[in-house]
Amino acid sequence: MRFLGLPLLALALCSSFARSQSPTENPYSFLNSVSIAAGYSDNSTHIVLGRADNRRLAELDATYSRRIRHTHSFDWYYDLELRPLTFLQDPVSTTTVTIQFTGQPPIGPFTTHTGPIESRCQSATVTNPGGVFPGQTVTETQTCGTRWTYAGGLSPLGQRLNFAPTHHLQPYAFFNAGFLVSPRDIPVFNSSNFNFTFDFGAGFQFFQGHRRPWSLDYSIHHLSNAYIGYQNPGVDSQIVRLTYSFPL
Repeated sequence: MRFLGLPLLALALCSSFARSQSPTENPYSFLNSVSIAAGYSDNSTHIVLGRADNRRLAELDATYSRRIRHTHSFDWYYDLELRPLTFLQDPVSTTTVTIQFTGQPPIGPFTTHTGPIESRCQSATVTNPGGVFPGQTVTETQTCGTRWTYAGGLSPLGQRLNFAPTHHLQPYAFFNAGFLVSPRDIPVFNSSNFNFTFDFGAGFQFFQGHRRPWSLDYSIHHLSNAYIGYQNPGVDSQIVRLTYSFPL
């Protein structure tokens, strides 16, 4: 019985702490909640560490939030974010070569390269009338496209501060970090299909009634492999995200 008393005492203390942190008189502050969010970034550029530009990113994620501390000035939350659906669009370049000798039909075209590239792709055609041999003309054509790659992962290090927690409109700031895994290397070949992520930003949470909060925020999202791959250009995205929360 003595060994059973210790866990019961710990449980009682935790319950007492939770009650002290969850005042029932505040309808705009939740001890536990689950959220569903959709986010989108139309471009990427160098902001923090990333070098790969002209990328689009779309995501659908779910978050479990637990309030750590409640005061009259702010609420401090821990956020565990599950990212089951993340899609990254990379620019793809395809290079073809056509060879022709004077008075002869052209040979080719031959595809010499195709795949995602680090920077923005520009379609172009270059003709070299000299070639390597007399009477040879070499035409090189670059065409541009895109590819979407699926990734999924987890961000378990989320921290969020909601200010003015007694109001129906609450500004907040947040930070999170985790990882994404994809079926192929992103954002370029010879990088990695496992990438670390972190993001930080700010937004507003609006309560429609007392139990139906919406959130709109802006964040800087970084993705890179920390040089576990041969190449590590990294991607910095500016994401706008809409969130709907369900208190538990």
